Amino acid sequence: MKNIFDSHQILLPRVSYNQAKKGFFVPKKQIEKGDLLFFSTGIERKKINHVGMVIHVEKKHNSIFFIHASTSNGVIISQLYQKYWNNRFITARRILHSSK
Repeated sequence: MKNIFDSHQILLPRVSYNQAKKGFFVPKKQIEKGDLLFFSTGIERKKINHVGMVIHVEKKHNSIFFIHASTSNGVIISQLYQKYWNNRFITARRILHSSK
């Protein structure tokens, strides 16, 4: 995520835990394309160690798709409401404001 934001001259910390302190909190029901999703995938269940960016929201089907880097599969697209990701979700943050 840092590289994506850097390419647009937006400074973001390197570590996902620190990235989660930037921008504004977004309630789950208000997540939009471009928001960052933060997860705890490690042994310490509340420590943020993974981040993804929302690429598509289907409110009608309650689906939120995000792109992220996987150690085993490279860069992939996942759904927030898949059991694995939903159980590890910590918070969503908006770094960029929507132009809606």
